[in-house]
Amino acid sequence: MHAKASIRAPRRALIVATLALPALRRAGAQPQTAPGWTPSRPIRVIVPFPPGQANDIYARLIAEKTGDLVWPQHRMVVENRAGAGGTIGMEAAAQAAPDGHTLVFGSLATLAINPAIRRNLPYDPERDFTPILRVFEGALVLVVPADGPDADLPALIARARREVLDYASSGPGSTAQMASELFLQGIGAGASHVPYRGSTAALTDVMAGAVDFAFESTAAAMPLVRQGLLRALAITSATRQDGLAEIPTVEEAAPLPGYAAYGAGGFLAPARTPAAVIAALHEGLATAMEHPAVGARIRETGAVPLAEGPDGFATFIRRELDKWREVAQRGGIRLDP
Repeated sequence: MHAKASIRAPRRALIVATLALPALRRAGAQPQTAPGWTPSRPIRVIVPFPPGQANDIYARLIAEKTGDLVWPQHRMVVENRAGAGGTIGMEAAAQAAPDGHTLVFGSLATLAINPAIRRNLPYDPERDFTPILRVFEGALVLVVPADGPDADLPALIARARREVLDYASSGPGSTAQMASELFLQGIGAGASHVPYRGSTAALTDVMAGAVDFAFESTAAAMPLVRQGLLRALAITSATRQDGLAEIPTVEEAAPLPGYAAYGAGGFLAPARTPAAVIAALHEGLATAMEHPAVGARIRETGAVPLAEGPDGFATFIRRELDKWREVAQRGGIRLDP
C-alpha cells in the first residue's frame, strides 16, 4: 500500500508539472528541451560575415543561450564564412546536409539585396533555404557632418537637388547603399556612391566632411551623434523609435510617404530539412529569444528583437526581394556583368 502511494505521488507530480509547463513558459520560465527532434552532434551556425558585425553578435548570443537552455549536450558552434558580400557562407549552407546540424544566419543583404543586384548568385534564398526564425529588425540613421551645412533633412534634400553630393556606405550592395538609393529615387536626385570597407571607415569620412551623408546602423552611428561628431537628420523606420524619439523618420521629415528600410536577419536551414526538425529548431531558438538578457542585448545595439516564425520570415523574404529588385532595376544597380 505504501509502495503504491509512493509511485502515485511522483506520477501526480509529473502530470501537474507537464500541465503547468505552458503557463510557466508564458510567465517567462524556460523549458529545457525542444519537442520531436534533438541534435546528435553540435549544430554548426554559419555566419556569412566577419566576427564582430551585428549579425555575428546576434548569432553568437542566441547560439550560446540555446546551448544553455535547450541542448547543453550538443551546443551550437558559430562558424564565420565571410567573403563576396556573404555569398560564400550562404553557398556553403545551401550545400550542407538538410539534417538540422547546419544552419545559417541570413541577413537582408544575403536574402534580398544580393539576389536583387547580382546575376550570378550561386544560391537562391527561397529555393535553397527554409526559414526558421527572424531574430531582429534594425533601422538605419541618416547622418551628416556635425559642423556641415545641413541642419535638417529638407536642407540636405535641397542641396542634393542642386548639387551632386557624395554618400558613403559600408560596402557595395550593403543595406546602407540600397537605403541611400531608395531615398535618392524618392526625392528625385542623384549622388555619387563612395563605398568603404565597413561602417567605421565610412562614418570617419562623414565626420571629416569628405563625404556629404551616410545611412548607417544606429549601433554604429548613434554613439558618434551623442559625442557631437555627427548630426542625425532622420531614421529609416516607419515610426519614431523608442530611445530615439527626437529623430524624425525619413517619411515625415522629407516628407517621403512609405519610405522604410531596415537591416534584418535570422536563422535558416538548408532546403528539404524535415518539417519536424524545423519545428524543433524553431522551438529551441525561440526559447533562447525569450530570455530577457537576449532581448536586452539586441535592444542595446539599437535593434528590435522579433522572434518571428517560419511563415512570417518567409513572407518577409518575399516582400523584401520584390522591393529591392525594383530599387535595383530603377537605379541600374548591378555588382556583376
